[in-house]
Amino acid sequence: MERESLTAVLRRAAEDLGYVFYIGSESLLAAKVTVLPAVWLTVPVLKRVSGRRERRDTYAVRLRLMMAGVPDDAGSREVWRILEDDAAALYGAVRACERVRSVRGLKVSPETKPLTPRGETAVAAEFEAEMFYCD
Repeated sequence: MERESLTAVLRRAAEDLGYVFYIGSESLLAAKVTVLPAVWLTVPVLKRVSGRRERRDTYAVRLRLMMAGVPDDAGSREVWRILEDDAAALYGAVRACERVRSVRGLKVSPETKPLTPRGETAVAAEFEAEMFYCD
């Protein structure tokens, strides 16, 4: 399944950047994230399918990148910048995957409140990835 290929690319890229990788429903995020820095991947959503023998599946991808530190700290702007750069690197890693036809619409926004009881600084990153393959 192409969702698994997409997830594997994101896992490798996140781990290469030094993040612990988690995947699941956002409702589980606060309870499951135990180590920072972390990347949380909400299970990618299949938005469109096109083609017959040469299929193109478009997935909506939502990531949360988190580092230690409270968002109200003076250094949070610098941490947000680092997280934005890392989100762009993850986006680039997906673009480099041979099964990906296109990646578009990267949007990165800072989270204003911690997502877990650990009090981390975080950003949300969203984009679409079109996976290409033959049946």
